[in-house]
Amino acid sequence: MKKHTNLARWIKTHRNVALALLLLVVWASCTRVQPRQDWNKQEGLVIPHDTFPGDCSLCHVSENWNTLKTDFIFDHEKETGVALNGAHEDAQCLRCHNDRGPVAQFAARGCAGCHIDKHQGRLGVNCIDCHDELSWRPTNAIASHNRTRFPLIGAHAATECIDCHQGAQTGNFSGLDVGCINCHNDDFQATSAPNHAASGFSTDCQDCHSPITWQGATVSHPNTMPLTGGHGGLNCNECHTGGNFQGLSTDCVSCHISDFQATNSPNHAASGFSTNCKECHSNTNSWQGATFNHPNSFALNGGHGGLDCNDCHVGGNFQGLSTDCVSCHISDFQSTTSPNHAASGFSTDCMECHKNTNAWQGATFDHPNSFALNGGHGGLNCTECHTGGNFQGLSTDCVSCHISDFQATNSPNHAASGFGTDCKQCHNGTNSWQGATFDHTNNFPLSGAHSGLNCTECHVGGNFQGLSADCVSCHISDFQATNSPNHAASGFSTDCKQCHKNTNSWQGATFNHPNSFQLNGGHGGLNCNDCHVGGNFQGLSTDCVSCHISDFQSTNSPNHAASGFSTDCTQCHNGTNSWQGASFTHTNSFPLNGGHGGLNCNDCHVGGNFQGLSSNCVDCHLSDYQGVNNPNHAASGFSTDCTQCHNGTNSWQGASFNHTFPINSGDHKNLDCNDCHLNPTNQSVFSCTHCHEHRQSKMNDKHDEVGGYNWSSPACLSCHPTGKD
Repeated sequence: MKKHTNLARWIKTHRNVALALLLLVVWASCTRVQPRQDWNKQEGLVIPHDTFPGDCSLCHVSENWNTLKTDFIFDHEKETGVALNGAHEDAQCLRCHNDRGPVAQFAARGCAGCHIDKHQGRLGVNCIDCHDELSWRPTNAIASHNRTRFPLIGAHAATECIDCHQGAQTGNFSGLDVGCINCHNDDFQATSAPNHAASGFSTDCQDCHSPITWQGATVSHPNTMPLTGGHGGLNCNECHTGGNFQGLSTDCVSCHISDFQATNSPNHAASGFSTNCKECHSNTNSWQGATFNHPNSFALNGGHGGLDCNDCHVGGNFQGLSTDCVSCHISDFQSTTSPNHAASGFSTDCMECHKNTNAWQGATFDHPNSFALNGGHGGLNCTECHTGGNFQGLSTDCVSCHISDFQATNSPNHAASGFGTDCKQCHNGTNSWQGATFDHTNNFPLSGAHSGLNCTECHVGGNFQGLSADCVSCHISDFQATNSPNHAASGFSTDCKQCHKNTNSWQGATFNHPNSFQLNGGHGGLNCNDCHVGGNFQGLSTDCVSCHISDFQSTNSPNHAASGFSTDCTQCHNGTNSWQGASFTHTNSFPLNGGHGGLNCNDCHVGGNFQGLSSNCVDCHLSDYQGVNNPNHAASGFSTDCTQCHNGTNSWQGASFNHTFPINSGDHKNLDCNDCHLNPTNQSVFSCTHCHEHRQSKMNDKHDEVGGYNWSSPACLSCHPTGKD
């Protein structure tokens, strides 16, 4: 306090000298190229002169700081990177560069930093979507509106925004209901030709009107009653009498009942015709030309087609008539004698024989499916089988007529051999008894060499019953006499079909090796004796090593036995074509990908050591770890777990270190390691103070109330672990 009093007294005494010194300091400060930082702060407001020249007179007149020189020229785009276009080009600097700081607000908020958002954020913060820099009048508003649920087309495109958005004056452009009726309810209520409200018309105006104009509305009549033919040219009131547009029936008779009742040819009402006019009147052009589709149960074809309705519907009776032929033709049925239909008990269903209605002649009788008349039966007269006019209860079994033929046959003797009396088993057609073929039972088809044999070659002594279908029952001598290989000694199965696939010849037998050891690749072309040494066909192992142990033990590249390789050859040798081309699937704990993929086994398994190797990177790459200087991994105490930074095996380059201190955001974003770790040989050392507040005295004052404070970088990190205040 005493020092300040003495200074004030000196200034009062030496006023002129003090004023001169002050002016000298101001002049010296103003002529510096770069203004001091503390000049840029006035009551907390930032003035954008940080990079301006120190000579104020380049822009300002000496009489008034707010007045710029008349010859002042400032290329705003060149100097700041922001071009001034439109209305901004003529704006005074102080409109933007003033105490409110709109320049800083513009950098943070865009247009809304300077211009009040009358839309209150409802249309977004990017003003240039609708406005340009020439005026505030919106541009491209219609195109923008067309991206909403209500595109502006037709008359809507010329409508002012405020006509629909009633709150537009106060910036309220909130979404409106896009239904037409919300704006055009008065038009809907006032319409009287026809009266929309009274008629219960839909309030969805788009059903009839287009957005171009109210006039020329078109109504799409419901699909249940399309306006076609005679209905197409009518006025709405001709059907919708009294303005009634609801609940009308689409049935023709609802309008045409008088026409229905007045018709006499034929009388529709008296005949009980359906009131569904469309059954006969197929179109709406005219009542004339009606066609009646007789029921499918009695189609009018053949002789019925040219008849008049009254020929069948006697006395105008159109109901309850039977569709059975006999209902009209009973007299024809009873008078027929060739054959006598009634006496023979023929059915009164005329259609069984008289297939069409053209004439009674040409009737054909379809013999029952249980006994079709084909072959030798086809040319017979009915009476040859139906003796004495008997048409009922006859058996369809061949033997019922042909028992004498069965008993007289000797080659072979059917009766003695116990053949069945079902003739169709061998005599497959009715053309002739000759050419009979016996379909050998399914368990022993006569194929190959068996097909040409005479029955007696197998059925010795006329024995046709109880023979075995097993090959060996006839061919046991062939089985026992075979030596290449010896079937009996080798314990081969007596089921000949296992190897002899067909009956053409014994030669060409093929043996299907068990699925447990398929003969493919190099095994496919071997002779049986190559593996089955000494005729041993039983109990052999399917393991590769059981035959290839000598191959396993003699392999040196790599040495399988010394390396402790598995004797399961299939682990590496995936096929039997050749030993070459073996592929070893590295264990899941160390897959060979990236840079490891193209290496030779000996690159890692030095000295043929294939057991007990570690999967840690550093065990192979310790020299790489120790030789790295940027940064020095060993000196910096980096972990020897390479995968912490090196995320792939393609290359050492591209390592990424997950810093515990946040360097992915804020002022620390994109810093290089050496920006903080000043000693490149020791990354454990870092510095905060070389960037943040160089003066220790100032930091001491700022932290005078912080217990245990000291001016050091580790102390900075301990209090500011996230880099923030």
